[in-house]
Amino acid sequence: MDQNSEQLLLFDLPNPLAKTLGHSFFLSLPETPGVYHFRDSKERIIYIGKSRNLKQRLNSYRSIKAEKADKRLVRLVNATNTITHETCSSGKAALRLENKLIREHNPRYNRAQVYPHKNPYVICRYVGNRFAIRRHSGQKAPEIKNDEMLFGSFPAGLTPRALRAWQRLLLIVQFRSKDGFELPDNLMENQYYKQLTLSFGRSRFNHWIQKQFLSYLEGRHRLALWALSCSLLVSLFRVDRSLRKLCWKDWKYTYRFFAAGPRRNRKLNKSRGNLPNNPISQADVSDWLLDRRLS
Repeated sequence: MDQNSEQLLLFDLPNPLAKTLGHSFFLSLPETPGVYHFRDSKERIIYIGKSRNLKQRLNSYRSIKAEKADKRLVRLVNATNTITHETCSSGKAALRLENKLIREHNPRYNRAQVYPHKNPYVICRYVGNRFAIRRHSGQKAPEIKNDEMLFGSFPAGLTPRALRAWQRLLLIVQFRSKDGFELPDNLMENQYYKQLTLSFGRSRFNHWIQKQFLSYLEGRHRLALWALSCSLLVSLFRVDRSLRKLCWKDWKYTYRFFAAGPRRNRKLNKSRGNLPNNPISQADVSDWLLDRRLS
């Protein structure tokens, strides 16, 4: 695109697709399910879509007007130099192919299913009465040492918030002050960290919670979270109102993370006949969720 492409909506511009591709291109399109690719002047794929009727869908792009349509669509049609397509046997097959190609090419104008490598794996290691946790983002599961345990992959946005929430809740249980402002500053911020440490304390009850935390990451049950909640109920009577609100917010993050991450992975592994605790890549998660939706 040229430098003036950001100002497209200020002008009454004609749709360029008919002139760029020619009237005969749209007449020759098949009326079958398939996947289509928008390409720029350098033959890079900038958008991938699917349809049950390729001819009807691609012809609809000819009616996009700069003064009425979404900016993203206006820029897309103006950046398009060629359109290619692949036919499929059914709409479901087209949806599966679209899902695969979007992950492979990561087109600029697609919004769904992009950046699957951002979903992290969680690597845990015992350090006495503590858990050393680090996150690894990548398309493939990382290699781990003999004393480490691997879980994931988990939702990218929810994982750091939930683990940070665990760190704060465990500290509040062991906290002796009524004022939340006396907590360490770095624990009050939702930093995008790569590693942290969960301190479970030295009591037998806290040691039991520490063991159940592994079952929490495996998606088996929430016993560790419920046990921590019981400890929090006692602690919350001696803290101020602002700290109680923070605890409630953190508890919701830990609850949502279990359902959207560990429990989901365990169900998907069982549905595929794999071991329930096996780590799975985000690409596999995406494909399996799509198959469940189509079944």
